[in-house]
Amino acid sequence: MVEITNDVQSLLLIMLAVMVAKMVGDFFNASLYSSLLRLKCIPYLDVEPFVHHGKKWLNLELFSARDVMEPHVRVLHLKENIASLAQLLASTSHGGFPVVCRPKPDHAEVFQGTIKRLELCMLLENEHIFEPETNHESFSSSHPLSYEKITVEKLPNLSRLTMLLNRYTTDPRYQQLFINLEPYINKSAMAVQAHFSLQRTYIIFRTLGLRHLTVVDPQNRVVGVITRKDLMPFPLEERLRLQLASQSPDTGE
Repeated sequence: MVEITNDVQSLLLIMLAVMVAKMVGDFFNASLYSSLLRLKCIPYLDVEPFVHHGKKWLNLELFSARDVMEPHVRVLHLKENIASLAQLLASTSHGGFPVVCRPKPDHAEVFQGTIKRLELCMLLENEHIFEPETNHESFSSSHPLSYEKITVEKLPNLSRLTMLLNRYTTDPRYQQLFINLEPYINKSAMAVQAHFSLQRTYIIFRTLGLRHLTVVDPQNRVVGVITRKDLMPFPLEERLRLQLASQSPDTGE
């Protein structure tokens, strides 16, 4: 704009030319930034989800979070066995896990929050916080680690963690040791009802920059989880296509 400071009468024409050039460029190809994101396989979510089916665009307000969630969820409990936790981390690559508990012995397990994989790995590197199974009151009184000690961007020593996981899963004495996860879980983690609008689920996920979104039923029981890959264009279109196919009447009748 500095170049036209003394030639304001050309401002409208220049703005019009820039807008037309932008529209023509977007018609033939995506922007440079979008192309680089796809080239590097970065799971970037567009501002609005556009899903095409047949010859029309789908209205995602007519679908729910249940239609795209992963129903087979690995959950953790507030009091978790060390050997089981190590086995879970060694056998999966999930970046986070929902945490559940029973409010009362005769009640179902309800959602309490989430905990990241990196945080679990850092907890397992501090063996002094492991405790034998005792009553709930004495178990919950242990001194937790500080937030700064378990919050890391990446593991400082991956080979050491691999060795620890192998030891925890093979040594019988870790079958009798437990860890209290309650001080470390994110109790403010977002969750949506299974019948929640898919359009609004997408907007919440993208706006808040989430990595995991837990899906619960009306009783707050975990029924699924949504990750970024579930909302990417191709997986989203494929799941909704299967959902529409299951709802369509049998053509053979």
